[in-house]
Amino acid sequence: MRGQKNDTTSQSTVRKALEAVLSRGTDRTIIEECRRCGTTLESTTECPSCGGDDIVEYRIQ
Repeated sequence: MRGQKNDTTSQSTVRKALEAVLSRGTDRTIIEECRRCGTTLESTTECPSCGGDDIVEYRIQ
């Protein structure tokens, strides 16, 4: 059961990120994500979840 709850939480996080991207009216959106754990971030150089510093930016136009 724990794995399912964790998976649901991950799906919810991804769903929220996608909804935020798709609902914006601007021409350009930037999503930042930790490559180590996959956490969606907001303008940071270090992931607060795992401490990783390999942050990737996805630019969606």
